[in-house]
Formats: sequence, structure tokens, C-alpha cells
Amino acid sequence: MFLQAPRNEMPDHFLAFANPTRLRILQRLGERGEVNVTDLAEYMHMSQPRISWHVRMLRLGGVIRVRRDGRQVWCSLDVENIQRFRERLDE
Repeated sequence: MFLQAPRNEMPDHFLAFANPTRLRILQRLGERGEVNVTDLAEYMHMSQPRISWHVRMLRLGGVIRVRRDGRQVWCSLDVENIQRFRERLDE
């Protein structure tokens, strides 16, 4: 039997990258800049609630930002936070 490591042993930003769907979302955001969740769901051929869950994981990992405009949720890469994380790795 394998025991799962406690979640706090792996920083959230690593967990954000630990899924192929989330990596595809990041790639799309890198290509397009800001994308709303509805368009991401259509592009990914997935339900909006499923994409919202992945967006939440990416936001908690500190790799994307979200903003609301009415009922729409817009996502973009959090370049500044990613850069800070990269700098910490280089230390």
C-alpha cells in the first residue's frame, strides 16, 4: 500500500502543474493572454464546472489570476508571481 504524502509537503505551485489539463490551460493563456472560462471550456471540450475547478487549482498555485466582469470570469497568467517563484528556485 502506498501512502500519499501530506499536501503541505508539496508547494501548491507544483500541484498546479501536476495535471495535463491544467498544462493545456496554461498553454492557451500563454498564447491568448486573457481568456474567459466559458471560452476555455469550449476550447478544451470540457464542462464549464470542470474547467472552473482546474482554474481554481491554478489560482491557488499562484500561476494565474482571475477577474470577474459581470458573470464572466477571465483568467490570465500571473507572470509576476511565476517570476518570483523562479527567482526563489535560482537561489
